Amino acid sequence: MTGIEFMQYGNHYLDAAEYLYAKEPDTWFDPLPYQLLCQSLELYLKSFIWLVDRLSRKTIKNKYRHDIVKLWRHAKERGISRYCKPAKAHDQTLALLGPYYKDRKFAYLDLSMSWEGIPQIRAHPEAKSVITQLCKELRKSLHKPILNAS
Repeated sequence: MTGIEFMQYGNHYLDAAEYLYAKEPDTWFDPLPYQLLCQSLELYLKSFIWLVDRLSRKTIKNKYRHDIVKLWRHAKERGISRYCKPAKAHDQTLALLGPYYKDRKFAYLDLSMSWEGIPQIRAHPEAKSVITQLCKELRKSLHKPILNAS
């Protein structure tokens, strides 16, 4: 998988997330948009890592799995600031959502997510818009460099 493939799938996940939460307001907690947004961000970050490090799909998969916190940290170390403006809000949002995403809690809700995770995330209603904006920024800024490198 090249950067363009990571990018293309990231675009699809972002589009699906936006469709879902534009369709109906989140009156309680719908984990699916969070799953889709985190998946999108994961793929955009992997496309960036591919761009700068030229690692194989297998290496990227084995090194990062679904750890968006680790991906974000490594992307910042590798200069993602050329493509987005890392902010404290990004760090805080990924610190909040990353562990749940890594453990697949948005895909497979369980009691711990119901009792602990959902109240924590609901206490930060800005999280969804922060991660959405980051995904949109990366989609726009990485598009041409990824196409040129693929």
